Amino acid sequence: MNIKQILQNEGYVFKHYESVHSTMDTIKELFNYNKNKLFILADKQVEGKGRRGSFWHSPKGNVYLSFSLEMLIDIKDHFIINAAVALTIAKTIDYICNVSSKIKWPNDIIVNGKKISGLMTEIIKQKNTNYIIIGVGINVDSSPIISKYPTTFTKEINSSFEKINIIELFILNFFKKYNKIEYSVYDSILKEFKNKLLYPPKFNDFKALNKMCPGPIFKSTNFITNERTDIDFKLLSVADTKTPSVQ
Repeated sequence: MNIKQILQNEGYVFKHYESVHSTMDTIKELFNYNKNKLFILADKQVEGKGRRGSFWHSPKGNVYLSFSLEMLIDIKDHFIINAAVALTIAKTIDYICNVSSKIKWPNDIIVNGKKISGLMTEIIKQKNTNYIIIGVGINVDSSPIISKYPTTFTKEINSSFEKINIIELFILNFFKKYNKIEYSVYDSILKEFKNKLLYPPKFNDFKALNKMCPGPIFKSTNFITNERTDIDFKLLSVADTKTPSVQ
């Protein structure tokens, strides 16, 4: 089954470009209420975007994609989607590279102390309906050289997987997790996310994280320091949500 067939089964319109300014800009330009399920894939980005609008070097050979989802959950719970995407990337890379990747809050995937992937999300509203747009970048053939921020790419670790294999794995694994979100089964995703964190968020980030989650998912026993290493985090259960179990 190829990428287009997988996405069509999920009701998506798939568009592939040789080059775009950024997949996030492209999907917003194409987005309308008739086509709210869009999946954009580009071979390269001329003006790839990182966190807070920073430029991200995006040559051919790596994964650059964006896709949209209608917000079927309360907007205040949108972080669960961010967590599901981060976990999907991490698990895909773990499988391909035979490693144990980590999620560096809020949006980087780290392997052996080096960034291999990143994600970003943006919420838009159209005709009184909220949608979330997700952007994903995965270093496959190469990675940028960044001062004081080491990077890596999948083929540096395992050259046997091609970009197409990585994209297919990501799509299939994400929709398995999203199926849980549709049934409000958050616990397993939140537990996985907590266990995948490279380190707990700093105090101010942790407060914001709790506000964004259908939780809270963390509590701190130390409210004095702002240093990540001095905060004791504990996963809080959201098991009181009575929903069908989805494996």
